[in-house]
Amino acid sequence: MSFICCDAEGSHDIVAILENRLTKTIREHFMNRYTNRERAAVKSVVVDLNAQYIKFIKALFPNARIIIDRFHIVQLVGRALGNARISLMKKMNDCHCREYKILKAHWRLFHK
Repeated sequence: MSFICCDAEGSHDIVAILENRLTKTIREHFMNRYTNRERAAVKSVVVDLNAQYIKFIKALFPNARIIIDRFHIVQLVGRALGNARISLMKKMNDCHCREYKILKAHWRLFHK
Protein backbone atom coordinates (compact mmCIF):
# COMPACT_ATOMS: atom_id res chain seq x y z
CA MET A 1 0.00 0.00 0.00
CA SER A 2 1.29 3.46 -0.88
CA PHE A 3 1.60 6.64 1.16
CA ILE A 4 -0.05 9.68 -0.42
CA CYS A 5 0.57 13.24 0.73
CA CYS A 6 -1.40 16.24 -0.55
CA ASP A 7 -1.75 19.95 0.14
CA ALA A 8 -5.05 20.18 2.01
CA GLU A 9 -5.18 23.96 2.38
CA GLY A 10 -4.04 25.36 -0.92
CA SER A 11 -4.29 23.71 -4.29
CA HIS A 12 -5.14 20.20 -3.03
CA ASP A 13 -2.38 18.95 -5.32
CA ILE A 14 -0.63 15.68 -4.58
CA VAL A 15 2.73 16.50 -3.02
CA ALA A 16 4.14 12.97 -2.95
CA ILE A 17 3.27 9.35 -3.57
CA LEU A 18 5.66 7.03 -1.79
CA GLU A 19 6.05 3.37 -2.66
CA ASN A 20 5.18 2.14 0.83
CA ARG A 21 3.93 3.26 4.23
CA LEU A 22 7.02 2.33 6.23
CA THR A 23 8.06 4.84 8.87
CA LYS A 24 11.62 4.89 7.53
CA THR A 25 10.49 5.73 3.98
CA ILE A 26 8.16 8.52 5.07
CA ARG A 27 10.62 10.01 7.56
CA GLU A 28 13.46 10.00 5.01
CA HIS A 29 11.25 11.62 2.38
CA PHE A 30 10.34 14.59 4.57
CA MET A 31 13.74 14.92 6.25
CA ASN A 32 15.62 14.95 2.93
CA ARG A 33 13.29 17.22 0.97
CA TYR A 34 12.16 19.83 3.49
CA THR A 35 14.11 22.00 5.91
CA ASN A 36 13.36 22.17 9.62
CA ARG A 37 11.86 25.62 9.07
CA GLU A 38 9.51 24.34 6.32
CA ARG A 39 8.40 21.41 8.43
CA ALA A 40 7.89 23.66 11.47
CA ALA A 41 5.54 25.83 9.38
CA VAL A 42 3.12 22.93 8.81
CA LYS A 43 -0.06 23.72 10.77
CA SER A 44 -1.95 20.43 10.59
CA VAL A 45 -1.54 16.85 9.44
CA VAL A 46 -4.49 14.54 8.75
CA VAL A 47 -3.77 10.84 9.29
CA ASP A 48 -5.56 7.54 9.59
CA LEU A 49 -5.49 5.68 12.90
CA ASN A 50 -2.04 4.21 12.33
CA ALA A 51 -0.28 4.74 15.68
CA GLN A 52 3.19 4.81 14.13
CA TYR A 53 2.25 7.91 12.11
CA ILE A 54 1.26 9.86 15.17
CA LYS A 55 4.59 9.13 16.88
CA PHE A 56 6.88 10.30 14.11
CA ILE A 57 4.69 13.15 12.85
CA LYS A 58 5.25 14.93 16.15
CA ALA A 59 8.99 14.79 15.48
CA LEU A 60 8.78 15.72 11.78
CA PHE A 61 6.22 18.50 12.17
CA PRO A 62 6.65 19.84 15.71
CA ASN A 63 4.03 22.60 15.43
CA ALA A 64 1.41 20.64 13.52
CA ARG A 65 -1.93 19.69 14.94
CA ILE A 66 -2.63 15.98 14.30
CA ILE A 67 -6.14 15.28 13.03
CA ILE A 68 -7.68 11.82 12.56
CA ASP A 69 -9.51 11.66 9.24
CA ARG A 70 -13.31 11.55 9.17
CA PHE A 71 -13.57 8.16 7.49
CA HIS A 72 -11.81 6.40 10.35
CA ILE A 73 -13.79 8.24 13.03
CA VAL A 74 -17.07 7.26 11.36
CA GLN A 75 -15.78 3.69 11.01
CA LEU A 76 -14.97 3.52 14.75
CA VAL A 77 -18.39 4.88 15.73
CA GLY A 78 -20.12 2.44 13.38
CA ARG A 79 -18.26 -0.51 14.84
CA ALA A 80 -19.03 0.62 18.39
CA LEU A 81 -22.74 0.94 17.60
CA GLY A 82 -22.74 -2.46 15.91
CA ASN A 83 -21.03 -4.07 18.89
CA ALA A 84 -23.45 -2.40 21.33
CA ARG A 85 -26.43 -3.59 19.25
CA ILE A 86 -25.13 -7.17 19.16
CA SER A 87 -24.35 -7.13 22.89
CA LEU A 88 -27.85 -5.90 23.65
CA MET A 89 -29.37 -8.59 21.43
CA LYS A 90 -27.35 -11.32 23.19
CA LYS A 91 -28.71 -10.19 26.57
CA MET A 92 -32.33 -10.50 25.42
CA ASN A 93 -33.92 -13.75 26.58
CA ASP A 94 -36.71 -13.74 24.01
CA CYS A 95 -35.46 -13.62 20.43
CA HIS A 96 -39.08 -13.37 19.24
CA CYS A 97 -39.80 -10.11 21.04
CA ARG A 98 -40.42 -6.91 19.07
CA GLU A 99 -37.25 -5.13 20.23
CA TYR A 100 -35.03 -8.04 19.20
CA LYS A 101 -36.61 -8.25 15.77
CA ILE A 102 -36.20 -4.50 15.23
CA LEU A 103 -32.52 -4.61 16.21
CA LYS A 104 -31.98 -7.65 13.99
CA ALA A 105 -33.87 -6.45 10.92
CA HIS A 106 -32.87 -2.79 10.90
CA TRP A 107 -29.13 -3.04 11.58
CA ARG A 108 -28.35 -0.76 8.61
CA LEU A 109 -29.99 2.18 10.41
CA PHE A 110 -27.08 2.15 12.85
CA HIS A 111 -24.65 2.75 9.97
CA LYS A 112 -26.26 5.82 8.42
